[in-house]
Amino acid sequence: MNLLEQAIKIPPKERVALAELILASIDNENEKINKAWVDEVQKRMKSVSDGQSALLDFNKLYAQD
Repeated sequence: MNLLEQAIKIPPKERVALAELILASIDNENEKINKAWVDEVQKRMKSVSDGQSALLDFNKLYAQD
């Protein structure tokens, strides 16, 4: 018996609770990803402000001749 077949046999209120828990776990993953991106951006901004990295001009890099 697969997971879906087992879940369908759970009483409706418990299925709703299970679905909410599953959705919450996805939201939690998104929060982890978002935090990782924010941390990376802050790290890069600090690197630029500390003079350890330099910004590149997009237009100059990708200008067509």
